[in-house]
Amino acid sequence: MLRGTLRWIVLLLGSLPMMAMAGQGLNSLDGFLKEMKTLQGQFVQVQFNADRRETQRSSGTLELSRPGRFRWIYAQPYHQELIADGEFLWVFDQDLDQATQKPLRQALGQAPIMLLMENRPLDEQFILTDLGADQRMDWVELKPRDEVSDFREVKFAFRGRMLARMQLTDAFGQITLIEFSDMKLNPALADKHFQFTPPAGVDVVRALR
Repeated sequence: MLRGTLRWIVLLLGSLPMMAMAGQGLNSLDGFLKEMKTLQGQFVQVQFNADRRETQRSSGTLELSRPGRFRWIYAQPYHQELIADGEFLWVFDQDLDQATQKPLRQALGQAPIMLLMENRPLDEQFILTDLGADQRMDWVELKPRDEVSDFREVKFAFRGRMLARMQLTDAFGQITLIEFSDMKLNPALADKHFQFTPPAGVDVVRALR
């Protein structure tokens, strides 16, 4: 789950200058990324294979804080914690009784959650297209300019200026859809939310830089 999840939770956390392309979806994306300093909510994540058959469903909670910090907790179908403190990423798998620490950049590279965590203009890295409204949401599509990428496209859906859905299609045609709920923009989040101390007795693996 780590590779399929993280490589697109983290291209999303940065500030985005106003984009030249017209459209409510692009305006919503632009406004959201400019305003967002912290974010909190719940999510349901569904993964589909290339034949559009559901292969996995999970749910949990998320907390994000710029720059470079997040707490992505899977509660179902099993417990897993992904915690980034701005420098390192911790992955705690409760069932395996194991915690892994990696430098954040090494762990995530150009994963899509980095969109929310960096200050680079999105149109430098992506071709941006306003897809119009569907299901009472405004959609935006981002396609990587770099042909060598782990994913083909990322789509964002907004209700007003709040992020409602994210959809990633990877290089193999598999789709990951995340639907957000109970979202709060810029709540007060304590620094300790983004710190992780391995529980006693847990096997700790630390990756080299």
